[in-house]
Amino acid sequence: MEIEKYIKLGEFNRLEFYKEVDFGIYLRSEEENDEVLLPSRYVLVGIQKGDTLDVFVYSDSEDRYVATTEKPYRKLGEFGNFEVVDTSKFGAFVDWGLPKNLFVPLSTQKRNLEKGDFVIGKIKYDEKTDRLYLDAKIGRNIELAENFRENDEVEILVLAKTPLGYKVIVNDKFEGMIYENEIFEKVRVGDRKKAYVKQNREDGKLDLSLTP
Repeated sequence: MEIEKYIKLGEFNRLEFYKEVDFGIYLRSEEENDEVLLPSRYVLVGIQKGDTLDVFVYSDSEDRYVATTEKPYRKLGEFGNFEVVDTSKFGAFVDWGLPKNLFVPLSTQKRNLEKGDFVIGKIKYDEKTDRLYLDAKIGRNIELAENFRENDEVEILVLAKTPLGYKVIVNDKFEGMIYENEIFEKVRVGDRKKAYVKQNREDGKLDLSLTP
């Protein structure tokens, strides 16, 4: 099986096992000297040099790239609903399903977050620090929808309750609305569901239905 040309932070990578050490194994991409550690606790019994593995790559507490066979709740470029597990004077930290929590800088928060809060945001990459972070300012991460047709199936994340119904994020990129009088099942903020396009509006937003 082909392996990645280079290792991608915040993504699932197919990499080759090429070196074993006391604390795990090193995986590499096609690019020379492009390697990442898979700690011992994730190494499968019977794996051999030259085998390929599908792993997720993130950075540890010392900002070193590390691989895991665990799956985060969401990956780079995706929106999610995350629980705040800690705060500091620089921002907050949310649980995204991995040993190291994901940072939410103060500059990306719509309101000051506190432990126990849930926050919806998009996982992004900061080139200056070579780190992943959560951006909770939704508006700047939304694109205008176009080329959708009636009854196209989409994935939605329920963003907020409004007097008209529920505002949602569509396919991690667009904004949509499901109207209150067309909802016949339980809907909560943070839910992820399938939906169907009713109309691609002129303002670049989508009217949606939960049934075809």
